[in-house]
Amino acid sequence: MSAPAEGQRPGGVAAALGVGWIAVSTSAVVIVRAAPVPPLVIAMGRVAVTALVWTAIALARAPAAPAPASAASPPPRGRVVLSGVLLGAHFAAWIAALSLTSVVHGAVLVAVQPLFAGVFGLLVGDRARLGWLGVAVAVGAAGSWLMVSSDGSGAEGATLLGDGLAVVAAAFSALYLVVNRGIGGRVRLPVLLAWVNAIAALAIAAAVPVIGSAWWHPDAALASDGLAILWLGVGPGLVGHGLMNWAARRVPVHIVSIVILLEPLGAALLAWAVLGEFFGPLEAAGAALLILGAWLATKAVARGSA
Repeated sequence: MSAPAEGQRPGGVAAALGVGWIAVSTSAVVIVRAAPVPPLVIAMGRVAVTALVWTAIALARAPAAPAPASAASPPPRGRVVLSGVLLGAHFAAWIAALSLTSVVHGAVLVAVQPLFAGVFGLLVGDRARLGWLGVAVAVGAAGSWLMVSSDGSGAEGATLLGDGLAVVAAAFSALYLVVNRGIGGRVRLPVLLAWVNAIAALAIAAAVPVIGSAWWHPDAALASDGLAILWLGVGPGLVGHGLMNWAARRVPVHIVSIVILLEPLGAALLAWAVLGEFFGPLEAAGAALLILGAWLATKAVARGSA
């Protein structure tokens, strides 16, 4: 699709993308502000809130919403469960990363997801321009090296671990997208998102005692930190990603991808304004290369599928 859907004003799509970008850009800063709460609990709370809201939407729309044409072939339960587990692993790794490194590092490094998506997609038969994908991976690797080798502004002595967790989170996100593909046509989107987020919450809850994480922190404030978790589930989780999915049905997907890749810019600006975080020229150069590599990977897959 190369133009907005008939009857849809381009300004409305642009506004939706702008609001969605703002919503998702707040995620990293809000996570850091809720830092007294253990990272796994923040991750569990985020997906649990999103699951509850999507459940309410699914129940409200059930009488009027027509069943998908392919509903006669229900999605494999194993794939839905795996999709939820991968989503939970993504948020657990990324939120843990933000407790160990800076917002800029965490937001930029998790944005390498398109690089992993392009490579993983090849393993399941996706087409891609291999030359462009190779360039994308090389550019992204150079950007990663600059980001990781710079001094950064994350927790002293733990930046490398935090950076690594952010990259792991990007890989889980890409695997989630690969596994989740094809399920949406067999079940209503609100129902699918309710199930996947609920499974993600259960998977994280099961991991808490295994990893030995605490369920709460004595310095955490139930009111303010609880509101932060609520915002993560409703703001970035529902509004941000919901508007991005809505816009993706009305404009070319690569336009939405570009907006998503601008999330680190929004996160960096908010980190500077709210947390006083700064980043140096090496980090800025590395971030620019990483975003460029992710964009090239998106274009490589789009050209290969054309």
